[in-house]
Amino acid sequence: MGELQFQSDLLDEVAHRLDLRAPNRKAIESVLLRTSDHYDVQGNSEPYECIVDSATGVGKTYVMAGLMEYFAGAEAPVRNFLLLAPGRTIRDKSIQNFTPGQRKSLRHLLRSNPVVITADNFNTQATRIAMDDPAVTKLYIFTVQALTSSSGEGRATHESQENLGMSFFEYLSRLDDLVILADEHHCYRGPAFSRTIRELKPELVVGMTATPVKADESMIAFRYPLAAAIADQLVKTPVMVGRRDDRSDVETKLLDGVNLLRYKTQAADAYCDENDLPRVNPVMLVIARSIQEAGEFQDVLDSNTFDGGAWVGKTLLVHSRLTGEDKEKALADLQAVEDPDSAVRIIISVGMLKEGWDVKNVYVIASMRASVSEVMTEQTLGRGMRLPFGKYTKVELLDTLEVLAHEKYTELLEKRKVLNEAFIDYGTYAEIRRLADGSTVVRQKTVEAESEVIGPQGAAPSPEGAGTSQGGEQAAGQQTVSEPPRPGGDAEPAKPTGSGAAAGVVDVETRTRQAQEAAEKTSVAVRYEPLADREPILIPLLVSVPQPVTVSLNDISDYGPFERLGRALTTDISNEYKRTKIVASHDGRTARVSTETAADRISSALPMEIPLSASQEALVHRVMAVKGVPNRPLEVGAAQRIVGRLVESMGDKAANHLSAFLERCGQRLAAEVAKTLRDANSGQVTYSDDVKLVALCKTREARKRRVAGHADGSFDKAVAFNGWSKNLYSHAWFDTTPEFKAANAIDNGKNVIVWARLHINDVPITWTSDSRQYNPDFVVIEEKDGKRHGWLVETKADRDMTSAEVIGKRRAAQRWANTANSSPDVDVIWSYLLVGEQDVEDAQGDWELLKGFGQ
Repeated sequence: MGELQFQSDLLDEVAHRLDLRAPNRKAIESVLLRTSDHYDVQGNSEPYECIVDSATGVGKTYVMAGLMEYFAGAEAPVRNFLLLAPGRTIRDKSIQNFTPGQRKSLRHLLRSNPVVITADNFNTQATRIAMDDPAVTKLYIFTVQALTSSSGEGRATHESQENLGMSFFEYLSRLDDLVILADEHHCYRGPAFSRTIRELKPELVVGMTATPVKADESMIAFRYPLAAAIADQLVKTPVMVGRRDDRSDVETKLLDGVNLLRYKTQAADAYCDENDLPRVNPVMLVIARSIQEAGEFQDVLDSNTFDGGAWVGKTLLVHSRLTGEDKEKALADLQAVEDPDSAVRIIISVGMLKEGWDVKNVYVIASMRASVSEVMTEQTLGRGMRLPFGKYTKVELLDTLEVLAHEKYTELLEKRKVLNEAFIDYGTYAEIRRLADGSTVVRQKTVEAESEVIGPQGAAPSPEGAGTSQGGEQAAGQQTVSEPPRPGGDAEPAKPTGSGAAAGVVDVETRTRQAQEAAEKTSVAVRYEPLADREPILIPLLVSVPQPVTVSLNDISDYGPFERLGRALTTDISNEYKRTKIVASHDGRTARVSTETAADRISSALPMEIPLSASQEALVHRVMAVKGVPNRPLEVGAAQRIVGRLVESMGDKAANHLSAFLERCGQRLAAEVAKTLRDANSGQVTYSDDVKLVALCKTREARKRRVAGHADGSFDKAVAFNGWSKNLYSHAWFDTTPEFKAANAIDNGKNVIVWARLHINDVPITWTSDSRQYNPDFVVIEEKDGKRHGWLVETKADRDMTSAEVIGKRRAAQRWANTANSSPDVDVIWSYLLVGEQDVEDAQGDWELLKGFGQ
């Protein structure tokens, strides 16, 4: 038995970069531990196949991206990934997810920079070049039908291709590092898929699904049930709504639905406007049993006699019998339903909207004549569970999904227990366990869900706590019981302390009244003027004069990035030849390559036709061609110095590798030089000599819930806090917990005269040569020994304190303060204070300590 192989630091880096939610990180970790246990510990040789069973809306696409980033960044990197989809809809969605420039693309987060290869481009010459490049990560995205059969859709992949010398399917089967990501795995598991897996001989197969079949239960490496996702506030809370009376006509039911939709729209508009977010248009999904029934529903909604004609032209009918232009238009409108300009507010579906339609703005599902038992399945319910704002808003109306049932309210109460029993109520994940003899083993741990999908009568989500952003980054103010488990630990995944209990079952009259009241609260904007009894805050108005940036390679003093690039280039080029497969053999055919054989292969693969001096000269030319670098002798010398550091870090392999891969090395070096120059020349700004003092007297406006005080320390982004003794305004609201705590410290400062939470354009500071501006968080005026001091205060997350952007803004703010202090018209001494979240915590509400801790 061998040792477990798991790079925890690499997974931490990937999780941070992709901002993974805690369960998604745990899913990746579970797959990695199970895979290594299968090969490295148990010594198995057959391909390892497992399933990630994660609730709809939690982010299975991020799990696939995270697995790809981990394997591509590992010490022995994987370069070939095959993403299988059950049909064209999910295939096309997956292509968009990994293609630059698409609205929902994750490409900007991926360091592996995969080349996407599809049925449309796999047989082109450009794709063949990428496929042959051992340093390029390839992501093949195909439907399962394109690979499981040699006829129909699979004909092209099984026919011999001239540029490959074999069929595409055979090419995939010969790859020694193929990882298969099978999306919606439950849709196509079976003999044909199993046969395809055997023929492709992958290293790893990971099935992604929210509804695995019972026969695959033993393959589940990770499970995160819907009940847990609701409790953790990663998806909307479902609310079943039924009528107390016997009215069941179509018009009444549709009117119930549009009334809820109208109030949710009002609340969403107010929330977006208050938080400077693009508008989100809530939509209602109406489920019909037949095309004829769907047509009847559309006729009612499109009538001028229904609800005053408010929904005419705002419906979209989707069913499987649409053809030609009607089908194309319907699919295009469906795809664009999240766009702020979309006119669609009601979608009428006849069995088409299951897997693959992943919009976030469905807020009402109307089952009409279908039994609630048919609607309350994870596949159908999942169409409306995703969070449009990425986390809970703490506006209860925007954090719930209303399901209008065909049954009466009393019948829903009776069915609640039976419906809950249809949902899996436990999760499972892999963990490392250390035994008494010091050895480590992988074990599967089961965790019971702490709540139900459908809560009890009258239950409602608690306004306390906050959801997580995609990635599991805690929203401001959220407290957790424990950190997510790490290898060797016994802690269970973190749970927000605020209740995420499902709102359960409610009658339509009550829910409509609640929705109306909530919409009215959020839609009323309150105006705040500076308090008359507070001293005015006079801020120097400085007119910035951006200066043209003069780019010079001699501004670069840190050669670390180029030395790291040199080592990375050597590793990337070599690893294709040095990789040792996890799988020892397939069907008796050895796939492992010895170190000696690998060395022979790399020596024969890399021609040595270009002298090292010529390669270095070519690289110098690439550096000099970077935009903005002047063609001067001193710049050439700096370019030679950079290239020298790069080549030196490549070691004795430099000549061989540069000879064979000069173009690729030149591209990556030029990109690194451009990035380094941007960091070294972030901005050159000066100010005119004219300085005016302007009073901070702007009217504030907010649609936020108001509370009387702030001393208990409970932060809520949706609240405007009162009770300040030195704030220029009666109320203040904040984006993060550190901001809120810093405000408390400032207000308690014994020397503080007056302060204010700054808003956009209150104190705009230009920090780049292209006139980009930012505003600090606070302005503070204090008096010590008869002298007035002014502070511009900025709070930042600790992880951002050393970022190039934060450093550039700090320099610009310090330049602003120095310029203000140089004016004879300014009698306040201005300073800039940058504090991290730990500084705020350590200050414990003391303004003097906070100033001492800051930068």
